[in-house]
Amino acid sequence: MKNNDQSRVFDLTDYKRQDFSVCLGCKICASVCTVNDLSENTNPQDILQKLFLGKDIPADEPLVRYCTGCYRCTGACPWNIRIPEVIRALREELAIESPFEKAFKGSLSIWGRVYEPYVLLMAIPFLLKGGYMKHMTRWMEYMGIHLPHKVKRA
Repeated sequence: MKNNDQSRVFDLTDYKRQDFSVCLGCKICASVCTVNDLSENTNPQDILQKLFLGKDIPADEPLVRYCTGCYRCTGACPWNIRIPEVIRALREELAIESPFEKAFKGSLSIWGRVYEPYVLLMAIPFLLKGGYMKHMTRWMEYMGIHLPHKVKRA
């Protein structure tokens, strides 16, 4: 990604380059990031730092590929930096769509809402292929899986 592409990322997120200078380097975002289950040493701070310094961000960066947009990092950040929005803008510029985004969009097109079991089922081939199923019990904490049911009326 070139510098002019990075300016587009700032436009899409409504951030300025200097907004990332407030990052304290505490790595709290990394400690709560669910992508760390997939790839060790994933650190959202590294991406913010590369954007701030105008360095190249590779398309195969694990966080760019697999961020689920859960906003756990934003909730933990002392400055509430909206990292998932930065990741989405990076994906737009790099023309990348994660397996979770594909499943999410599929769920919306079928049911008009996000149906978690469908997203999970669509992500299983990716999870099996990468050997990530061992983390399933931990991921279940993040999801509220429920089956559709009829509403009882009085």
